[in-house]
Amino acid sequence: MTRPHIAFATIAAGGGHVATARAMAQAIAAAYPDQFDLTISDLMQDLGFTAEDARHKAQWRWMLAHPWTARSGQRLIDAFPAVTRRVLRRSLDEVAKAAAQHFQAQPPALIVANHGFLTVALTRSRRRYGLSTPVLTFATEPLDASALWAEPEADQFAVPSRPVLNDLVRLGVSADKIDVVGYPVQQAFLRPLSQAEARACLGLPERFTCLVSLGGEGVGANAVAVVRTLLALPQTPQVVVIAGRNEALAGTLRAFASSQLAVRGFVDNMADYLAACDLVIGKAGPASVMEALAVGRPLLVTGYAGLNEVKLLRFLVTRGLGHEVRDLASLSALVRGYQASPHRLEAVAASCRQLELAGMTARLASYLQQAAT
Repeated sequence: MTRPHIAFATIAAGGGHVATARAMAQAIAAAYPDQFDLTISDLMQDLGFTAEDARHKAQWRWMLAHPWTARSGQRLIDAFPAVTRRVLRRSLDEVAKAAAQHFQAQPPALIVANHGFLTVALTRSRRRYGLSTPVLTFATEPLDASALWAEPEADQFAVPSRPVLNDLVRLGVSADKIDVVGYPVQQAFLRPLSQAEARACLGLPERFTCLVSLGGEGVGANAVAVVRTLLALPQTPQVVVIAGRNEALAGTLRAFASSQLAVRGFVDNMADYLAACDLVIGKAGPASVMEALAVGRPLLVTGYAGLNEVKLLRFLVTRGLGHEVRDLASLSALVRGYQASPHRLEAVAASCRQLELAGMTARLASYLQQAAT
């Protein structure tokens, strides 16, 4: 008997889209072993729109390096949601045609889109080009939604929180099309190694450790100044930097030649590095933040790009799960405070457990199972 196929359609622009697609697929595989065929597709690239896809991803990398453009852009599209929709529908029409042909060849039981461009394109596939498979949109921002997601003709939305629902309704989506289901996290972050096990696995010493996490692209924070500040502390911590794909930055940091500094490029075992550290330092990217919280680590936020990250920073500060780093002096003071009061680390870990990210992820698996059968 053929197993139902759930196709996760994403775009690898920013880590949050791929991370949540993997988290949803892993959650279904864990809860319903061998019951579904699960695929994850970087859809625009896989459909052959390589130039358009590369342009979009390059633009996103540029916006990460110039965060004010991301915030200004969101304010603009949210001010004119109807115009935003018209532009997206027109510009993504060829993608919609190709997607309909692609999926109709062997129709899945369910398509889960987790990028606003794909919500628009696949809705157009459904309404104009004969796609028979229902499309569920998972909106990846934990606490808000922009007009990029707000396609009123979409089949159904699953969202992480009520504020996301409220934003979509304000931008033109009917509330009866939206279910609040929580935010999914990949299994490795829900079942991490102990700190001692992770340090042994990674070859790190047993000492207070700061993880400087710069995301997949290795941008979004003044990493060189941050590392210098950490290495200059009276009680020098072990500093681990995940520089992502930013090879130039990794080379600059490796030139420090400090025994207290470990520099890594792009890694696929981020859960182990989170488990090994005491503090996470970096930008407020949604997936990175939620993964750190799943492991129970406080975040010192050195920067943010989109307005979604501003709201996430406020959430961290309000819940006592993190801090905004306004300057290097405040970074130094915050790290010294945690070094002097280790019990604060356990208090944050306890608060993180109350978020029930494992429960959210399991409930989302159940929701998707029902949607696909």
